This record gives sequence, structure tokens and C-alpha cells, in this order.
Amino acid sequence: KQMNQMHHVSNLYYIPEQAQLASWLCENSVADKAFFCNSGAEANEAAIKLARKYASTVSDRQLTDPIIITAHSSFHGRTLAAISATGQSKYHEGFQYG
Repeated sequence: KQMNQMHHVSNLYYIPEQAQLASWLCENSVADKAFFCNSGAEANEAAIKLARKYASTVSDRQLTDPIIITAHSSFHGRTLAAISATGQSKYHEGFQYG
């Protein structure tokens, strides 16, 4: 039965099972929304954007230069933001500036 159903496609399309999972996640956590990503890089990119948005608009500390802490030898994906968070200098080659 499952093989005859779509599991995940672009977020441009409504998937009833995905909506049910999103509802369950929100009901069983402190979240009021759920966002499904297509890849780990996309998930990391969204997390970085969310942290920066929070730091600039929600935080009462008015952070102007937030820092994202990552681990040595980590790999977070091939998007530009994910590369900047990756803890391996070989992935930074060709993408530095300044």
C-alpha cells in the first residue's frame, strides 16, 4: 500500500499524510508549525536563517553580530550558509572573502 503513495514531494504540493504528521508534531511538542525539508543542507540552511532572524528581530538582547557555533570536522551541506558552518577548511576553499 505504501509503495503506491507519494512519500515526499516538493512543498509546493499538499500531501495529506505530511499534514497529519505536521499536526501530530505540533500537538506533541512546543512548536506551532512544522517545516519539512528535502535535504539535510536545506534543513541546516533553514536553521541558520531561523537563528539569524531570531537574533535580529525577536531576541531582547538586540544581537547585531550573531555567532553560530559548530563542531570541528563537521559537515553541514553544500549551500553557502551550510559551507560557512562546516568545520572543515577544505570546503571553505574558494568561498572566502574579505
